[in-house]
Amino acid sequence: MIDLRSDTFTRPTKRMRLAMAEAEVGDDVWGEDPTVRELEEETAALLGKEAALYVTSGHMANQLGLWVSTRSGEEVWAHENHHLIGDEQGAAVVLSRVLPRLYSGDPFPARELLDGWITGLGDVHRADPALLWLENTFSGRVVPLAEQRRITGFAHAHGLKAHLDGARLWNAAAHLEVEPAVVAEGFDTVSVCFSKGLGAPVGSAVAGDADTIRRARRGRKLLGGGMRQAGVIAAGALYALRHHRERMVEDHERATRLAELLSELSGLEAVARTNMVLVTTPGGEAGRYVEAFAAQGVRALGGGDRVRMVVSLEITDSDIEDAAKAAAKAVAEL
Repeated sequence: MIDLRSDTFTRPTKRMRLAMAEAEVGDDVWGEDPTVRELEEETAALLGKEAALYVTSGHMANQLGLWVSTRSGEEVWAHENHHLIGDEQGAAVVLSRVLPRLYSGDPFPARELLDGWITGLGDVHRADPALLWLENTFSGRVVPLAEQRRITGFAHAHGLKAHLDGARLWNAAAHLEVEPAVVAEGFDTVSVCFSKGLGAPVGSAVAGDADTIRRARRGRKLLGGGMRQAGVIAAGALYALRHHRERMVEDHERATRLAELLSELSGLEAVARTNMVLVTTPGGEAGRYVEAFAAQGVRALGGGDRVRMVVSLEITDSDIEDAAKAAAKAVAEL
């Protein structure tokens, strides 16, 4: 079975497992786990921030980024398809009690939209805006750095903070051929994931200035996220950070190859975005195609008229060719 559902399905490599087995550990709640501290310091440095905090999931990293930048009743501006809105069980409303204000279309708000939303500040009838939210990559799509700079500049000019959901920031940096700090530039807080494209088994991080991360650490404890000898899992993330970033371009190249092969099949249109392949099917039949692909040994995700396939470090060149052949057989039998 070739599993293309997500890059979260990767398993630790042998060398990663060895690093985890040999990790030096301590009590992280007390700040005494040396491996966790090393991971946090390296992550912060890569992102150009003062400090970082290791957490169990991207969900927690995002919620902490929201929690430290807003107060109850304030607005967060985000895209209707951001993970914050559709994939985190309404935690923004439940935990931080903020009011999401949503836009659609491009994965970044237009200048005219922002100019319209910022009017009327101080009006007693409306919630005060506090945070502008972006996601990069966005369903595999790289948000242009110029747009990010425009938006963070707008936020700071009007007294808002800016957060970047950078779960796959590493993919964006690899695609743009820039350092991760360039992608994170201008954001007050940034979340990154170690268990997606990098292939670590557990964990994410939130980064920002030292005071913000101090408050985020208290928030992590509030959420029950304090960990003890967490160096065992942090070592996997640290290994991935040091050894798997440069190879991510291979995933992008394989995704491009898979999209080319799938686009040759009748009724399908495929496009590669970093390590993701998005396949457009005849209207409303994505689920049917997903079932047909699975019957031929290829797992994917889909709904409506789109199938998503994600390439990760366990997927080889031969897997790509085999997946395309299996898809061709599935399409022929539909």
